[in-house]
Amino acid sequence: LDTVLNQLVGTLDASGAAIYFSESGGFKLRGVSKELEDSYLPEFMPYGAGIPTYVLRESRACRLSIQQDLEGDRVASGMFMDLDNRSKHLLRVQDMPPYRSEICLPVFYGTQILGVLEVGWKRPQAPLAYDVNVLEVICDYLSIQLVGMASSLRSRRTAELGRSLNVLRDELFAYLDDPVAASRAVSAEICAVLNCHFCPVEYDASLDAYVIDFEGGSRVALPDDPEKLFFSTTAPAARLGAGPDGFGASVLGGTSAEDLKHVRITRVDESMPMGGWLRAHGLPCQGLYVDTGIEAGRPRSEGDGKHSSDAIVPASVAKGPTTRALLLRDGSQEPIDDLEYDYLVHLAHDFELIYEGESQKREERHIAQTLQIGMRNSLGDVPGIATDSVYLSATNSALVGGDFYTLIRLPDDCAVMILGDVSGKGIEAASMSALVKTALTAYAWEGAGPARMARSLNSMLMGFSRVETFVTAFIAKIDLKAGRATYCSAGHPPTMVIRPESMPLGGGEARGGEVELLGCQSGVIGAFEGMVYETGAFTFAPGDMLFMYTDGTIEARDRTGAFFGEQRLRDLLLSVSGEGVSGICGKVLGELDRFTESALDDDIALVSLEFLRGRS
Repeated sequence: LDTVLNQLVGTLDASGAAIYFSESGGFKLRGVSKELEDSYLPEFMPYGAGIPTYVLRESRACRLSIQQDLEGDRVASGMFMDLDNRSKHLLRVQDMPPYRSEICLPVFYGTQILGVLEVGWKRPQAPLAYDVNVLEVICDYLSIQLVGMASSLRSRRTAELGRSLNVLRDELFAYLDDPVAASRAVSAEICAVLNCHFCPVEYDASLDAYVIDFEGGSRVALPDDPEKLFFSTTAPAARLGAGPDGFGASVLGGTSAEDLKHVRITRVDESMPMGGWLRAHGLPCQGLYVDTGIEAGRPRSEGDGKHSSDAIVPASVAKGPTTRALLLRDGSQEPIDDLEYDYLVHLAHDFELIYEGESQKREERHIAQTLQIGMRNSLGDVPGIATDSVYLSATNSALVGGDFYTLIRLPDDCAVMILGDVSGKGIEAASMSALVKTALTAYAWEGAGPARMARSLNSMLMGFSRVETFVTAFIAKIDLKAGRATYCSAGHPPTMVIRPESMPLGGGEARGGEVELLGCQSGVIGAFEGMVYETGAFTFAPGDMLFMYTDGTIEARDRTGAFFGEQRLRDLLLSVSGEGVSGICGKVLGELDRFTESALDDDIALVSLEFLRGRS
């Protein structure tokens, strides 16, 4: 973005350029030209304020003249004039751009507003209509790129918040018996990630009132009970930024504020009475109020709804971080957005489970959810093949990942088995795996062989110039009549053919159990143009099994750092294969769970096929 803005400034002989993205609650600065790096620019302008709001309402490029009223060396007030319709409008000092004249125009993608672009001059002048036309053409071109960029920024923020949640979970577990240290660690992490002030709200017995402790310095007494101040009024809408493109939707997971049993979270902003009171007392005036539902030495206020309780909880029982707190930002900052709100809801949910002694329930709930996710990876019903599978995602915040598999029934007693792993974790990997799975399924129905399917997918992924994703996959085309299969293993861990110990009908020499590794290997898909993909083949008899897995299986580590490894997997499969295919993946997963002590750190997909027909 900065590169584009620098080029615009040079082309139009301007003094600077900036771009704001339309986000939850207002416009956030996302890029500046190098000329403005040392200049003041508003970091955030809420809807209803500043030049971006005016331009959005006009829905056109605007040529503006900026006027500043000075008191000494300080800007006291300002206004801007629309040179096209000669209208004048007041401008808050904090929303003042560093220009005397500018062109400001909206950037749309279809009907969706993406943001506004400002190009300005520090000298008074009337911007040319030709310059406006140039910028309009550039914005039309940029809009396609900006859609992807907005999504990328949101994904990056999602990943950042997801990592922070993992850190906070560790902190809460680490300081389970030290609530003071837990409160200190949690508040420090929240302040760093959300760029806010963490202000405990505590009961002061000497004042018989609740007070706000602002950064360990000033203590300001609240005018009333927190229950009446924060929960007797309607908070701002929780989904201000939601749009048809889904930018405003939660992507951190399925937990919502309604799922919380004790913790309550409500928004605070300048439009609310409490926000105005905070501003009048010189405190940051927008953010969130959090009530953990724990009360030390004092009964809950009456009228507390579902959280009402007449019991006094002794201080010795009230373990955990600060029971009440305000997370506040200055009026010049953006309000807490929906993604950050969901982040705190998830943190509150974890807090409840941990401090109620329900950590085990959380794990069971997580496993149930991941198993449900795994069921979406369906294995089709193919006569002559019995199946077993399991999928477990290591991404706690999203419960989805990049591993996928499918079994496709084709005519003439044929089938195609696909198991793949898209690089990365979470929602991005899951969305890409859906695309890859759909493409491979289409290639299978076209009758393509495994190596050709891999080549076609590689060409498709290389065509996405902005997608830095690669795929490992095992693709097998199975002929049940012939008892033969061809396959392509593209950067994937070697698939195993299990030939269990058996006794032939009518006597004869018994066949000892063995596990054969399919050794024909090719490179990953989506990394390089012109990658060569080779075809391998194997035969199978009735009772033989095909066992496929993603790399998280053999790369699982125990507490000493040792890998689970290929040999340990082969020995395990040979020992349990005599019991049939049903449940074999669950047995492998159970052994992995014991080996890692329930600390798997990668997505895992396991699939096993038993051939009920084949070469005798």
